[in-house]
Amino acid sequence: MRKILLGTTAVVGLALVAQAANAQQARPAARPAPAPVAAPAAPPPLPATSVAPTGTAAASYQTPVGITGAGSHGSDGVPNRPETPTTSGLVVRLGGFFDFSMGNVSDDADSARFRNTAAGSATNTNVTFTPTGGTATNGVLTTPGAAAVTSARGRQRNDFRTESEINLYVDGVAANGMRYGALFELQMDTMTTTAGTGTGVDYDELYGFVKGSWGELRFGQEDSAASLLQIRRPGTLWMGDSDAWDEFVANSGYIIAGVGDGNDASKVIYLSPQFMGFDAGISYAPNRFEGEQANIPTSVSNFQRDRTGLENEVSLALRYRGTFGPVGASASFVAQFADAASQSANGTPIADKAQNITTYAAGLLLRAYGFAVGGDYTWGNYRTTPANGAIAQGIDGSSQWATGITYTIGALTIGGMYSQGTQDNGGTVADRTQTYMGLGAAYVLAPGMTLFANYNQISDENIPNLGTATSPTKTGAKVFEFGTNDKTRDITVLVAGVRVAF
Repeated sequence: MRKILLGTTAVVGLALVAQAANAQQARPAARPAPAPVAAPAAPPPLPATSVAPTGTAAASYQTPVGITGAGSHGSDGVPNRPETPTTSGLVVRLGGFFDFSMGNVSDDADSARFRNTAAGSATNTNVTFTPTGGTATNGVLTTPGAAAVTSARGRQRNDFRTESEINLYVDGVAANGMRYGALFELQMDTMTTTAGTGTGVDYDELYGFVKGSWGELRFGQEDSAASLLQIRRPGTLWMGDSDAWDEFVANSGYIIAGVGDGNDASKVIYLSPQFMGFDAGISYAPNRFEGEQANIPTSVSNFQRDRTGLENEVSLALRYRGTFGPVGASASFVAQFADAASQSANGTPIADKAQNITTYAAGLLLRAYGFAVGGDYTWGNYRTTPANGAIAQGIDGSSQWATGITYTIGALTIGGMYSQGTQDNGGTVADRTQTYMGLGAAYVLAPGMTLFANYNQISDENIPNLGTATSPTKTGAKVFEFGTNDKTRDITVLVAGVRVAF
């Protein structure tokens, strides 16, 4: 027992000696703590623009301004600003959408009555009418012809189509807070009359911009100020008086639409900042052409400055967006003016020059508790869609009105729309009257993916011969005939599809 106690005492003693010896050794100097890493500097605050304050009902309910359709944009139509700029200091963002849709069409113009491949027929871009026993101008039957052509068949009732856009947005902020950049909007459009696959790409919008607390200046190929700021009736995705149904119909010739976009011609546009809920815009285009070439794109001999089309187009717009308790309200008054062509293609002055274009439009939209209700009224001296075509001297002006309602609950939006447009045919010929009625639904299936469907019914009475820009003449139009004493074209289109936006 004694040996065990002595041994234990010795072990404890050695441990204490070792601990004392270690305590006498110099400790290494402590490693200095790393310097705190500075947080990356926040990007300069974006200057005030015409965009409503984030989180307000006005911001959620306003009409899109700028590029639309792509999922990368905020509720105001402007792309969300990424957090990481490129090495050049500019931000490059890609957005766009893809659509697939199917249509079921019932159209008087699809009947075999108006199709004939025999010699002597008159052919328009997409439609061949039967002039046998009658007359046709520019593919439009102006005098009733013989009975139906027994060798012809009516068009198919069903069709599929695809559409897409790619939006490239370049954005930067200067040291003084000025925001600047450019937009490139590539679209799969206007391919129906072009040889090829039908999937060619061209530019829709293509412009540069600078922004500050003073507003925004855009320069290039862009919509008119009136088109950018106009408030119209609400509707669901791809439902409207000039919307998806028209893509399935041969030469629909719709006349009810928003104020023209100025043909996306190269122009300069100023958009003011928002002040007490109001903002405004003004734009100017020398003519209706675009791109880098000096000649008219469809001609090798006529030039953009030859005064053969609309010129000196000025567009003005005033808009209000605000909230009144739970109600979001937006309203606009816009106007667009242009001089009519003064020369023919060979340079000969036009003796009986058409009226200059004047177009005015007012609109109101209210939103609350998931509902959106509104309408718009347009009037002026123009033909076809507002602000796009000149009319002959002695012809009365045109007008149109539209109203709509939608209801949104969760991911589902449903709605309806009704509109009517009237244009003078001249002389004793009754006015052309086009009526549209639509019902639609859209469902957000997943982020960026929306299912849509709509029913569209169009009645078009007394369609005139549009062989020339100033037709009909003061003496009256020749009216399209669908049969003996039948001057009305009835169209019904069911549309359904899916959109993927990014």
